[in-house]
Parts: sequence; C-alpha cells; structure tokens
Amino acid sequence: MTKPKLSVILPGIRSQNWLSFYDRLEDSFDGDFELIIISPYELPETLANAPDIMHIQDWGSPARCQQIGLAHATGEYVTWGADDGYFLEGKLTEAVNLLESTATSNKDIMTCKYIEGADTALYEDHMERDEYYKINFSEGLRAKHIPDDYWILNVGIVNTEYAKSIGGWDSMFEVTTIAHMDFAIRAQRNGSNFTMMEEPIFVCSHMPDTSGDHAPIHVAQLGHDEPLFREIYNDEKSIDRVTIPMDNWKGSPERWDKRFNEGAFLKAFVDFQRGAVYRSTPVGSGDSSGRCYQWATGDSDRLRPGYAIMGDKDKDK
Repeated sequence: MTKPKLSVILPGIRSQNWLSFYDRLEDSFDGDFELIIISPYELPETLANAPDIMHIQDWGSPARCQQIGLAHATGEYVTWGADDGYFLEGKLTEAVNLLESTATSNKDIMTCKYIEGADTALYEDHMERDEYYKINFSEGLRAKHIPDDYWILNVGIVNTEYAKSIGGWDSMFEVTTIAHMDFAIRAQRNGSNFTMMEEPIFVCSHMPDTSGDHAPIHVAQLGHDEPLFREIYNDEKSIDRVTIPMDNWKGSPERWDKRFNEGAFLKAFVDFQRGAVYRSTPVGSGDSSGRCYQWATGDSDRLRPGYAIMGDKDKDK
C-alpha cells in the first residue's frame, strides 16, 4: 500500500456513527487517506473490509487512544476527529492545500474552526470567530506561562513526522481537549507557525455537562485535566516543555474506568462534586513520582436521569 496523503485518527465509542463518518470523510478529502479507529468495540460489518481503515482495539482514555493512533499513522499529514461529528465536504482538501501553500517548514500547522451543536438551540456563533481559538480565551485554562497569542488545536492538520518528533499528545491527560492544548503550546514553543482557516471544517454535537454520554469527559476534564494543565503551565519550568516521549501512552491505564467501570465513574463523579484531591502520575512529563493535584469546583450539576457512560454499547468487559 502506498503512503497515504492523510491519516485521520478517530478515538471512538459510537460505532453506529462510523459508516457515516467514513462516507463524509470521502467527501471531504479527495486524496488517499487512512482512517485509524481506536476503540474497545469492533468495526461494523459495513466497514470490516475497507482497505483504508485500520482498527485498533483499546479500552484506554480518549487521549491515550488518540496517541496510539498517531503511533500507527503513516500519512504525510495527520488530522483527527470525534465520532459524534463529521468533516465538511471538500474542507479537508482545502485545509491540506492551504497548509502546503503557506508552510515554510514541516513545523507549520493548520488550525481549523469547528462547530458544536449546529442547527440546534445549543449552537454558539462565537466558535466561528478567530478569538475563540486562542488558548487564553477560556478563563478556566489561563495560566501564567501561556502567551496570549497562542492558538489552540482542537481541529487541525499537522505534518505527521513532526507531530511524532515532539511526542504527540500527552496521555497523562485523559480527554483530548486538554491534550490538544498542551500539544499546541509545545508546538508553538518549538517555533511552529499556525495558520487559521477562515471557515469551519468539522461539525459535531454538543452535550453540555453530563448530558448524553458526555459525563465521563465532563468529570475527567474539569476534575483532572484542567487542574493538571494549570499546574503545569503556572510553573516556570513549562517554558522548556516541548518534547515528550512518543510512547507516553504506555504509562496510562489500559482501561479508562471513568467510561468503562460504572462504579469507578460514580466514585469519580462524587469526588468531583466534592472538590476532591486527586493523585495522578504525569507520565508524559517524565516525572514518575505520584503528585497530588488540589482542585475545587463550584459546579453544582448532578447526573441527569438516563445518563450514559458506555457510548453505544451497554456492556462492560
């Protein structure tokens, strides 16, 4: 098989959406691509024999799964998505072409807009403005050593070998949102120039707080990842944080209990509500000693009736 132009990484739990994601991917990119799906669940029969799909079974966190996908990526460029969304028609082709026409080195990156909750009451038009995509736009993620002009990279196009050369995403974070921000900071520290596309390229659903199957993400991001992120980037040592081990995913739990163990999730949720002290080992930073992260939250939400933590599969292995 020849080297594809683009690798598309998809950590997933919603296998009923994968065929639609794949079909829309074909409409969004007109070159050769590989779709790398990392999930505890099997491919549906409709995709089982697709030559441009790689399936890797893993029960880890979303950040761990995305990092495993990068380790297997063979395309010249890499992007990533979520299986509650899709890439818009022609937009991946446009993004890759724009990056190739503007990049001065393989360090340069295309960061892209995306839309949550399009055509619903949850849609917020600020996601179509450039300022939303600055890391310090979010008050909860501001830290002392993050410059105000740094971009986020929740959706984007990156040279694959360059992404690997700085270690990809750090699996000491559990959710991809914060792992994306950490990667973006490290890349910009390393001299990457970011170019922003004018129009969104990706559309996904919006599940506020603990609605839908979002509860594990909500708890992990606010209870673990954001406090850890702020601790790292409030520390002056973060100025030198650029390259991390590419195999950092090996130090993260093989099974993400917030998603795949209901008892563990409920305990994490209760602790989250109480503003607990979490003990975490930041594997990607090279610090192998356990450290405590103190965090508190004023979030008074409670689990909504019928919450889901397993995605489309009502099972636990």
